[in-house]
Amino acid sequence: MGEMVDLVIDPRRGERLSLELPLTLRTPLEAARRELELPEWVDLGDPIVARAALLLRAARRANPPPAIALLGGAANRLRCLSSNRVDRGLRRPLHDLDLACLHKELRTVRAFLESLHEREGSGLRVFESQGDRIFNSLSEGRRLRFHMVLGQEGSEISLGSIDLLADEFRFCHRFDLRADVAAAARHRGTLSPALLLLAKLQYIRAVPREDTSAIPERVLEPFGRGDVVIGPEAKDVRDVLALLLDHPLDESPDGISPQRLTQLLGGDWGLWKTVSLNVAMVLRSPHLLALPESERAAASAQLEALREMTTGLSPKRRLAFLGGPWWEEVDAQPSVDGTAHAG
Repeated sequence: MGEMVDLVIDPRRGERLSLELPLTLRTPLEAARRELELPEWVDLGDPIVARAALLLRAARRANPPPAIALLGGAANRLRCLSSNRVDRGLRRPLHDLDLACLHKELRTVRAFLESLHEREGSGLRVFESQGDRIFNSLSEGRRLRFHMVLGQEGSEISLGSIDLLADEFRFCHRFDLRADVAAAARHRGTLSPALLLLAKLQYIRAVPREDTSAIPERVLEPFGRGDVVIGPEAKDVRDVLALLLDHPLDESPDGISPQRLTQLLGGDWGLWKTVSLNVAMVLRSPHLLALPESERAAASAQLEALREMTTGLSPKRRLAFLGGPWWEEVDAQPSVDGTAHAG
């Protein structure tokens, strides 16, 4: 048994968290790798990836097991060799964990996350900060945020965040996650490759033209009188390229399903428009050009196939989009500092 210590989470509010130190993880990481059938190239030395794997294993062993699926950067690490390798320029630091669940199980999933440390050790402590509680009270039960303990160095405890989506992906564009969450066990505990890809390609934002001098590679097209629209950040472009390098664009079990993409894009003009612009952006991205020749050719071929597929669609445009945004504005999330202090 360790020692229970009060951590200062937010000095401004006097917020504290009781935590057992030193941090412990009761399940060996290699045991989680075996149970989840993760390849050897999945780097469990990364604290976010390690907690993703341990959380998925714990969910499978819970009674009843909640339906949980990973998305975002951690999902890429579990699915893509290219996201783990350091020689292709596609590996990136991870700071948070993105999860999806079913709304009907939201209360169960919440209780599961908040009690993880009781079964799995203090290294899997998940909690709500005061900022999280404010955010969660305004989220209509569709998107919740938590914080988790990641590591310890002396008296400092590093923290990360968990973003939990219920039933739907609801950012610049929306799509239903329920079928993918229910089938996550067949996809290494993640959403399907098709939805992982769309989650990265759905980002769009309007900014003043003068604000884009430092990010010319993200500019998509003019918007209105003085604005332009921009696409995903570099981290998301890297994830897109890794997905396209490591997953074929076909209907195989491990493939990015053209049928699924066509179904979602063909029924939503706004999503189709954004994804079309972002595919063209990734095709001229410096991250694509920096890949080794064979990988660059392979990723380019996948992107061209995506562009051809989207060009062949003609979803109906709603009148509400005429002259205005075809996406939803994404609210910024308030957060706490990335470290807590003992004592």
